[in-house]
Amino acid sequence: MFAFSSNESAVLERKADITERTIQTNVRDIKYYYELDRCTEWAKKNGLSKICLQFPDALLLDSVGVALCLGKILGSKPFILGDTSYGSCCVDEVAAEHVNADGIIHFGHACLTPTNDRLPKLYVFEKLPVDCHEFVCCFRNVLKCKTAKILLLYDVCYQHAIDSIVENIAPDFPNMVVSELATSVRNLGADEETKLGRNFKLLNGSKLEEYSIVFIGQDGPILSNIALTLHGRDLYWYDPSGTKQLERYSVQNNKFLMKRMHLIERVKDAKTLGIVVGTLGVSNYLGAVDRLKELAKQRGKKIYIIAVGKPNVTKLANFPEIDAFVLIACPENSLLNSKEFYRPIVTPYEVELACNSNREWSQNYVLEFQHLLPGGNHYQELGNTHDITAEDTADISLVTGQVRVMPERESSGDVVPTSGVVALKDDLVVSTNMATGSEFLSKRSWRGLEQNLGEEDAVLASKGRSGVPQNYDTDLDTIS
Repeated sequence: MFAFSSNESAVLERKADITERTIQTNVRDIKYYYELDRCTEWAKKNGLSKICLQFPDALLLDSVGVALCLGKILGSKPFILGDTSYGSCCVDEVAAEHVNADGIIHFGHACLTPTNDRLPKLYVFEKLPVDCHEFVCCFRNVLKCKTAKILLLYDVCYQHAIDSIVENIAPDFPNMVVSELATSVRNLGADEETKLGRNFKLLNGSKLEEYSIVFIGQDGPILSNIALTLHGRDLYWYDPSGTKQLERYSVQNNKFLMKRMHLIERVKDAKTLGIVVGTLGVSNYLGAVDRLKELAKQRGKKIYIIAVGKPNVTKLANFPEIDAFVLIACPENSLLNSKEFYRPIVTPYEVELACNSNREWSQNYVLEFQHLLPGGNHYQELGNTHDITAEDTADISLVTGQVRVMPERESSGDVVPTSGVVALKDDLVVSTNMATGSEFLSKRSWRGLEQNLGEEDAVLASKGRSGVPQNYDTDLDTIS
């Protein structure tokens, strides 16, 4: 019966794949765990009456209890945002605007990526347990040089314990710099910088390469991003829920970088790029789209802009004419393992390396695309290709082994016709311009539903089938 359809009971009984905490918080502890007093004070201070509460999948068990408790205090029912449009670590301002909310409270883990600030927002982080005394002992046993320069970073779920940890360590380590979570937008002071949602200010005249970086948190995307973007003297990490040891993090970047270099070559070979918009709330994401379009135009590549929500293999497989995808997202969702995808997925920084002749490879891997735009710390002007011939840009593809030549740029006086329009190239030469997607579609054996305009007689609309697909009311063999 279900050979050509889905079983409705399977959809209702399907369980979400959640690998994080799934224990419901006691009702008596909800007020403390979710800081409802701070939420109430923030809402009243900003005069908010319609608030959205954003929860990740692992905390949805507590969402109703939190909404009921907060609603009683505020006197208005808040809205619960469960399935976010993109990553749950980003503030989903777009979903909140669907109900005309005037504020949003984000619970759980957050990437702290700057947003468009369309709505007031408040972060409430989880409070995972950490033995401060045990960490301090491990810290002193491993880092014995008390004059060493140290940069202390931590995951957002351990913010509640940082004051106690710093209080026990700071007197013995005067050169330790403690980062601060960038939960709000503010003007940075002199020599202060923000990386991966953390604000910190190095000591006068010092460089990051002189510091030993210590991270409190689990092994995951945050630690990997720190290892790629922050190049200190060495990197240590302490997992309060795992080994509970301060261990040196051996950055095994060789294999990773080889894989990313291969993807950069794939971008150079690509004739058509697909810009996958993986966020609608991160600040200046439209600027990143314009920058990628400019890079592709300079290299003679076609561009398609795609918005499919959370990208997966099935969604992106619907665009076989695209040779490579570029994902615009927050740093924690940018590095996707594209092994299962039919086409490679790269970051804006890797497109910069492939298409901008002025940008050279460096150890500073840029995951925050805002730094690549004008005014950013890693912005690089585009190379001038007007006076460069095709012979000057020819090279050998490391993937296919064939000669790769950059297409000639179109002069400003040429009129670029739209798809399917006849264009005059010379006095006696007529050609048809066809976009890459249209050309690809014309070669496919099945092109979707055909209109057949003028080939069939027009008929009046009539009543169609009714019922479920497995048992239409008009099917004669099912009517008893």
